Amino acid sequence: MTRIRILSINYDKCKPDLCGYACSKYCPLVIKGQKNVITFRKETGKPIINNNTCLMAKKGTCGICINKCFPRALSVTNLPSVETAGLLVHCYDENGFRFFGVPQIHTGKVIGLLGVNGIGKSTILDILAGMQPNGGNYQDIEKGYEQFLSQLRISSFRQFLAEVETNALKVAHKPQIFAHLTKLTDPVSEILRKSDKQGYFSMTEVIELMELSPILNRNPSKLSGGELQRLSIGIVLLQNADIYLIDEPCTFLDFRQRIKIAKIFHQLASSGKTVFIAEHDIAILDFQSDLIYLFYGQPHKFGVISSLAYSTKKGINNFLVGRLKDENIRIRGKRIAFTRIVKERDWEGRPGVEFPAFQKQVGTFSLSVDKGMNYFGEILCILGENGLGKTTFARHLTQSLKSVTVSFKPQFLHRSFSGTVREFLTQYSNTYIDSRVFKIHILKPFSISHLLDKPIQALSGGELQRCFLAGCLGKKADLYIIDEGSAFLDVEERLKATRVIRHIVSKNSAACIAIEHDIQIADALADRVMLFEGIPGIMGQTVGPLSKKAALNRFLKEIDVTFRRDPDTGRARLNKLGSRLDRDQRKNDAYYHDF
Repeated sequence: MTRIRILSINYDKCKPDLCGYACSKYCPLVIKGQKNVITFRKETGKPIINNNTCLMAKKGTCGICINKCFPRALSVTNLPSVETAGLLVHCYDENGFRFFGVPQIHTGKVIGLLGVNGIGKSTILDILAGMQPNGGNYQDIEKGYEQFLSQLRISSFRQFLAEVETNALKVAHKPQIFAHLTKLTDPVSEILRKSDKQGYFSMTEVIELMELSPILNRNPSKLSGGELQRLSIGIVLLQNADIYLIDEPCTFLDFRQRIKIAKIFHQLASSGKTVFIAEHDIAILDFQSDLIYLFYGQPHKFGVISSLAYSTKKGINNFLVGRLKDENIRIRGKRIAFTRIVKERDWEGRPGVEFPAFQKQVGTFSLSVDKGMNYFGEILCILGENGLGKTTFARHLTQSLKSVTVSFKPQFLHRSFSGTVREFLTQYSNTYIDSRVFKIHILKPFSISHLLDKPIQALSGGELQRCFLAGCLGKKADLYIIDEGSAFLDVEERLKATRVIRHIVSKNSAACIAIEHDIQIADALADRVMLFEGIPGIMGQTVGPLSKKAALNRFLKEIDVTFRRDPDTGRARLNKLGSRLDRDQRKNDAYYHDF
């Protein structure tokens, strides 16, 4: 087998101005006068280590630079064999991320892409959207592309590239990040008009489907995250394309909207279009996909796409189990299992945090909240559409409950803090974060120890979310309020977060209110559920708290989908519309069915 070893550089940890370029100073080849081992970037002055000459990369010997540099700045990555991973498709630079393998193009299907953050899902979507793969030759892209084509054996992908180059196929791409929209100065109506390419959906249909009527006269810079997401998807739906590439469409959307766009993607596929979707909400990914490709590897170092497209059930279960049996590959050390609450607890008579009934007016929006109790040791999940007052309720409790200590994780994460992660966590949690307890219960499970010296303003969305969760849960409190804690997190990170929340609530004998839009996470977290119903942006009112079964049955019936639990992994599954299980559960009024 042909196995490649590369020296990877974490440029966040690389600080040549402090270490005095230790990698170059102590390298035996540089000392001997060899000049093509280490070069330096003109923009940053940071090193580039030539993997073709470095002793560690070539032979696995030496390693002096790794020991002399700052901890975790340099590491050796053993890439998978070409026989196992497939063709090297793209690399970003000498010491950067590498991606292996390409998918088949399945016409008329919704194809889900599942994997953790930093594993290559956006890379393959960018390549499908027109980014030229360099075949590992980042210095000469044209030559690398020719080499890539000469080794490409997947006929459907070769044909796809040829047809895109000749404009025989049209591609529409919704990127993961849509901040570019906020720089546009036209109102939403004009942006939609300019984007209309006479696609499968008319502009009138897109405005209705994406619920854009209330914002047509507004500038994108004034829109919320959910409104920007719907606008971004709407622009793609107006394209006259054969292949639609959708990167993380569920971020900022509520559960009803997620189901709605899933149905839209099914509609596109049934008309003969091909749809690729990268998504972390596995319940929605399962519901909307016909086939699943899995991604594995080492985040930010290398990623591999599975050689097979799996059925939705088999693909997601393989990902959770951590093994691709058909390919004889283990992608994780241990399986991911969902905690199933066999019997709902009786909370009556237990102590807790009581919140009074109240009404609140915010502009033209009115919120009516019934009296309720959040018991110590209990996680009360809140479900409902956007615009019904869930965040207003959370903020009101944070400000009005004076007899208990409240720790609040807000919905919208900001980077206004000017210090490091260490300083942010210390201030947020009001705790000594170098204690053994904090390290074990907070830093380690959230995987943020390596970020402590990094500025808050330099964090990615997922890193920032984990830091806010760590700061909130690291504080000793009577009540934890967590507003959309799973946003920006991948599947594994979401499930780790649920376990940390449960552990901290139990350990501190505290109460917890968690606002969620991921039905899978809500099911895993909730002991009881409180629903928000009403008319978005106009009026909201609470129902409950109710038992999880009663609340989810009512909630799913309103959304018009049925839910069951997978017997192998315990995960929540949404039944395909019109399937036998879907029909049976509707007949028995069992929209939430727990085996």
